[in-house]
Amino acid sequence: MDKIETEVDGITEYLAAKQDSFDSVMRISRDVIRLSAQVITQIHNGKETIALMEELDSKVAELKRVDSDFKYNSLQAYQEYAEAVILKSIKDGNGIPDHNAVGVMQDAYLMGLMDVVGELKREILESLRSGNVAEAEDFFDNMRIIYDATRGMRFAEAVLQGFRHKQDTARIQVENAGSEILSFKSRAAK
Repeated sequence: MDKIETEVDGITEYLAAKQDSFDSVMRISRDVIRLSAQVITQIHNGKETIALMEELDSKVAELKRVDSDFKYNSLQAYQEYAEAVILKSIKDGNGIPDHNAVGVMQDAYLMGLMDVVGELKREILESLRSGNVAEAEDFFDNMRIIYDATRGMRFAEAVLQGFRHKQDTARIQVENAGSEILSFKSRAAK
């Protein structure tokens, strides 16, 4: 009986350490998601994001150091980070960065990229409210580039969970944004 108790004690220690690691991954992931949302809000509000991006980058680096056993659980955090980084790059006039430049796994990048379409629609509406049609059209071009590049992708839900829904949502957002721009131009021409 002593041998099995020793075995179970060893397994218990191993699992306790794994639990601690999991708890860290979840805590840091929540921080990354929160900070990503704050960065996106700052971008939409035209505010400076340097300090917030530095904090976000630091949290992502911390997450990468501890999540090796829990990549599935940190995927959403990386996806939200990718969304913030891609949106910032587009808004800064630097185009759409690739997944290596963003520094996340390909699936997290792709999911974040699809979410950027909705953020660009918001930027289009703000540009139109300001009467800046050229800026709205630039954002729309980026929306179309993202949608056109990803529209032919078809994967099982088990391979890329939620992607098909994001594609459908992106299609609707692209169509609506195009209509908004055309409608604005039509009203302005009268």
